[in-house]
Amino acid sequence: MNDEKFKKQVEDFLIYRTTADLSDSDGEMPAVQVEVQTPEGEDAWADATPKSKNTDPEGRSYTTLQDYLDRNQAHHENRVYYCNDSAAQATYVELHKNQGLEVLFLDAFIDTHFVGFLENEYREKEIKFSRVDSDLDSTLMESDKADEIVDPATNKTKGEQIKEIFEKALAKPTVTIRTEALKGEGDSTPPAIVLLPEEMRRMQEMSAMFQNKEMQFPEMHTLLVNTNHPLIKNLTDLSSGGIVTADGAESPSSELAKMLCQHVYDLALMAQKGFDADGMKAFVERSNQVLTRLTAK
Repeated sequence: MNDEKFKKQVEDFLIYRTTADLSDSDGEMPAVQVEVQTPEGEDAWADATPKSKNTDPEGRSYTTLQDYLDRNQAHHENRVYYCNDSAAQATYVELHKNQGLEVLFLDAFIDTHFVGFLENEYREKEIKFSRVDSDLDSTLMESDKADEIVDPATNKTKGEQIKEIFEKALAKPTVTIRTEALKGEGDSTPPAIVLLPEEMRRMQEMSAMFQNKEMQFPEMHTLLVNTNHPLIKNLTDLSSGGIVTADGAESPSSELAKMLCQHVYDLALMAQKGFDADGMKAFVERSNQVLTRLTAK
C-alpha cells in the first residue's frame, strides 16, 4: 500500500463488512452462478450465488469506505465507527445499530494497524475512526432533565448520587465513573458499559506489539452507568434506604447495593473480556452471594 500507483488501483476494490442492510441496493446480479460443495458428499452442491453485488452468500453486506462516508454524511460526518471483535463488542454494535449508526467490521489481525494507515490517508478530509467501545456518540444518549434536578436532601443531582454510589462501592481510583441516560426502552440497553479511550488504547496496542506481548486490559478506563436502566434506578433506591447500625456496620440493604454495583461493573467487564483469573473467581463468588441474598426470606 506504500506504492502510490498500486494504492490507486485497489482503493475502489477494498470492501468492508457493515451492519447496514445493502441487499436491496441497486446493482447487477452476478452473471455466473456460484455453487459450493456441501458436507454431505462430493456430489452434493449448494447454490452460493450472492443475492446482490453488495452481499455475500450468507446475506452479509459489504461496502467501500467512500460509499460508507457518503451514506452517513448526514448522520456522522467524517467519522467511521468500527469494531474489531464482533463477539466481545456485540453490545456496543447493537447500541449503534438501534440508533441508526452504521458500523464497519475490521476484525482481521492486520486491521488494527490498517486503521491508522487509513486515517493518515484521509487526514486532509479529517476522517476519524472510532471503535464502538471508545466513546458514545451523542445520538446514543438522551437528555434526561430529571437527572439535573438537585435533591434538597443531599444537595446532589441524580447523576451525582449514582456516581458517588459506584465510586464508593468499587473503590478503584483508576476507573472513571460517568453517568448518562442511554436511549432505549426498559432494559433494552445495558445497565453499564466500559469505555476505552481511542488514543490511549491505540498507544497500548502499539506498545504491546513492539514488545511482542499480548495487550493487557487497561487499568485506566471509564465505566459509563446508564441512569435510564431500571436496575440502576432500583439500585439507587436500595442504597438510599440503607442505614448505619449502632456498631457502625452497614445495613443489609447497603451491603446488597454495594455488591450489586460491583456485579454491574463485572458484567460490563465481561463484555470486554476484561477479567483475569482472580477477577473471574471474585465474580463467581459474588454472584452466588447476590443470588443467596435475593432468594433469602
